[in-house]
Amino acid sequence: MLEACPTENATPCSQSPPSPSRLRTRRARAALILAGLLVIYLSWQLLHWIPGEREGVGDLLILPIDAAAATAAWWASRRCSGAPRLRSFWRLMALALSAEALGDVIQAIYDVGLRHSPYPSLADPFYLAFYPLLLLALVRVPVAVATPTKLQKTILDGATIVVGGGAVVWYFLLGPAAVDGGQSTLAMTVSMAFPAGDLFLLAGLAALLLRQSPEALKLPLRLITAAVLLGIVADILYGYGQLHGTYRAGDWIDTLYALEFAIFALAGLSQRCVAMGDHGATVDTTRQLSTRASWLPYISVAIGLGVLLSVERANAFFPNVSLVLIVIVLTILVALRQYLAQRELVQMQAALRKSERLKDEFLSVVGHELRTPLTSIRGSLGLLEGGVLGELPQDAANMVAVAVINTDRLVRLINDILDIERMAVGRLSLDPAWVDATELVNQSIQVVQAMSDAAGVTIRIDVQPGTVFADADRIIQTLVNLIGNAIKFSPQGSVVTVTVTRDNDGALFSVRDTGRGIPADRLESVFERFRQVDASDSREKGGTGLGLPIARGIVEQHGGRIWAESPPGEGSTLHFTLPLANESKPLGDLSQGAGEAIPPVQTRLDTEFRVTVSGGVQ
Repeated sequence: MLEACPTENATPCSQSPPSPSRLRTRRARAALILAGLLVIYLSWQLLHWIPGEREGVGDLLILPIDAAAATAAWWASRRCSGAPRLRSFWRLMALALSAEALGDVIQAIYDVGLRHSPYPSLADPFYLAFYPLLLLALVRVPVAVATPTKLQKTILDGATIVVGGGAVVWYFLLGPAAVDGGQSTLAMTVSMAFPAGDLFLLAGLAALLLRQSPEALKLPLRLITAAVLLGIVADILYGYGQLHGTYRAGDWIDTLYALEFAIFALAGLSQRCVAMGDHGATVDTTRQLSTRASWLPYISVAIGLGVLLSVERANAFFPNVSLVLIVIVLTILVALRQYLAQRELVQMQAALRKSERLKDEFLSVVGHELRTPLTSIRGSLGLLEGGVLGELPQDAANMVAVAVINTDRLVRLINDILDIERMAVGRLSLDPAWVDATELVNQSIQVVQAMSDAAGVTIRIDVQPGTVFADADRIIQTLVNLIGNAIKFSPQGSVVTVTVTRDNDGALFSVRDTGRGIPADRLESVFERFRQVDASDSREKGGTGLGLPIARGIVEQHGGRIWAESPPGEGSTLHFTLPLANESKPLGDLSQGAGEAIPPVQTRLDTEFRVTVSGGVQ
């Protein structure tokens, strides 16, 4: 027996709630029981080892499988006690499966007790009630909110599936049987209602699969889809057999129904526990949606048109006018969907242009309306902090110091945003010149010296002289970002070592520390905007998450590349390469002085200049 998942608001009782391991054990036990019932039924179908009339024995053997499916759906609803929509879905599923099981009970009474099974019978209303109840259950599944255009496309997709699939069922199976079978109007209506209900279920499932659904329902929905597809085949064969008078209860077609309900039972057993606040019960709109379900309408159109062509060549029983009407309907549905898709594309392009305009306006506001007054505020706070207006009380001085720190952080953030946007559109201008590598390191160390003193981190320098061709200010900005990260993520009392060595006719810059390092799965993502190793770093370390993206942009505009390495327990290592001019003189012996510009048209960039930084991540 399965039990509901324990919830936080459960009423205390003398018996403790089952542990997850016990729940898994009971679920496995239920699956074994289901497998045993299915093996008994399938072995009887093959070997007929149970004595008695085929109709009665088949009806009695399929009842436990029906009951297992309904029970599994009910207990799945109990395991979704923290998600009302999922609980409602499974309860409706249990009701739909119970209606089917009740229909089988009535059919068994006909076959076993009365030894006479009319068609249609009192069991058929319960069989047919299964379809609207299951469709209503699918409606209860929480999905991503759809725009009016997407909703219209979903409706057209469902209609295309129904029309295309209906052409297959009608022209190949039910249509000829309805004309030649000699059945009553009621019998034909009931026989056609089963595949029609299946087609609407398939359309509902396709509409559900074309939109994001909860992660907790992912596996159960796949199993339910498989069960519905199996039920479509069974219902088509059942309706065909009834119209031709060849179907009997307990026939091999019932094996498909047994498999269908066994899969429904597995869907219920596969539902994991969903507690209150579980993110798996909500729709993740950021998750990439599979495109496989989007092919269903087009497959239906292809199948439908293929059926019509084959029917026409085979001199079908229906007049040509019906074929023309079906083709017209399918063409209209596809044309309407393409029109909606084109209109949605135009709307998205307009929205994109609007967002670009808003972004430009935002950058203009940031650049002029925010940075200018912030600069004035920072200057005024600096005067107060420096004691120009007199010595401040200790409490006031502390508040001014906090204001200075936060104002500096805002200014840095605004400058970073402007820089990153300029890089994105290629507007970041560089002023390259010959600069001494030692001078780049020294100026970078001067900028971060106060930061290292406050953090209790010692900076050790070992530089071999060399000259590089780069924008000194931008490279210093890059080194300050990287060395600052190494300091921020180094423990107090540790040493950050900055070295410059020769490497393949280039210069290798290294900044090494014993920081916490970067996880292997984030070595690439740390270069994305506003991405940090730990979300708390922004609050605790004061980073903006833009330092590495800016460093990457600067390096790439110099023609280099940047990447990260982080051996476990050895801190983090950041590398970036910079091209050097192809000169015959050795590194460090060039005649040009630091800062003397060389026209870019006279420079051939074909050698790499390597920079390596080890430490944490901003």
